[in-house]
Amino acid sequence: MNARVRPSPRRFSPYKKISEVPVRQVQQALITVFKDWGVPKWIKVDNGRPFGDPQLENIPPLALWLISLGIQVIWNRPKTPQDNAKVERSQGVLGNWTEFSKCKDTFDLQIRLWEEADFHNYHFPIRRMDNQKRIEAFPALAFTGRNWNPADFDIQRALDFLSTGSWERKASSNGQFSHYGTRFNVGRAFKHQRLSIKLCPLDNAWQVYDAQGNLIKGFPTNFSSATIWNLDLS
Repeated sequence: MNARVRPSPRRFSPYKKISEVPVRQVQQALITVFKDWGVPKWIKVDNGRPFGDPQLENIPPLALWLISLGIQVIWNRPKTPQDNAKVERSQGVLGNWTEFSKCKDTFDLQIRLWEEADFHNYHFPIRRMDNQKRIEAFPALAFTGRNWNPADFDIQRALDFLSTGSWERKASSNGQFSHYGTRFNVGRAFKHQRLSIKLCPLDNAWQVYDAQGNLIKGFPTNFSSATIWNLDLS
């Protein structure tokens, strides 16, 4: 177990949902995990914030940050927890083992989580795997083999990923629409029309098409290494 500094006692988190946690705090927590355990090849998430978007309007900045680091982001289907059955089950097991309701503050809960995770991975025999311990069957549990290195961040990965998708927007009465926090103007000639938006990864530009697939106009994106790393695409 890594040595930790005891934080100020708090009964439990003031946030009821992860979507309420400031996204920069989530990012910093992920960096701590990557430093301790290595960078994963992929991460599986649900469609809620901060990794997903329930309305499917865009790809959140935190997901683009992960993709830029060379981590494949896999989204579960909406309202389908069975897509992540093993994680859901392990959370239930840890919840029972830690008896979190008896913990007096967050630090006590964290200690119990470390202890039970250590037992679960290093000491608990798995019958279906000839009584191997999980660390014996899955050595990458201790370290993924990929060291944390901010220099591995490459925005082109995010641009290439975004270029595989498309988004629909309806132009307003004055020919405007919003996308990724930016207001675009295609002109009144396209008012109330359904438009398709795609990203050109080479130019780092949004390309807007009409319903017949004709290119109307291109607009520069607000994507840069700085904006994605800082999770600020507004």
